[in-house]
Amino acid sequence: MKRVFVDANIVIDLLCERYPWFPKVLCIFSMGDLGQIELFCSSLSLGTASYIMESRKLSTQDIFDSIALLCKMCTPTTVDESVVKSALASGFTDFEDALQYCSAQTVEADCIVTRNKKDFSASEIPVYELDEFLEMMEQK
Repeated sequence: MKRVFVDANIVIDLLCERYPWFPKVLCIFSMGDLGQIELFCSSLSLGTASYIMESRKLSTQDIFDSIALLCKMCTPTTVDESVVKSALASGFTDFEDALQYCSAQTVEADCIVTRNKKDFSASEIPVYELDEFLEMMEQK
């Protein structure tokens, strides 16, 4: 099974139902729910998504329920001292992206799915844009 790490923008697209990406993101999470892929996301992404959901005036209960449901389909990874140190030494120009990348490394992700592939130019893990990933999975 492919171990897929989803970037923060993918998590936020799902939890905030951001269009036009939401239907495609939903396909990825459906694959995870069906056991076709194993999904991971950084715990940092959950905090970021929560902040954005709060700014959109979602209730605390809705936010907690949404994140709990997400965690049934996608395993949160840790962002601890070693991830932070690795991110600082990674060569990435954006610290948040470096944290995402180093968090993906901790679970030996086979790939990263994002909407901003250029942000992961220093990645040694294959990185796919949303559409690229879906096309690749259709071919299997």
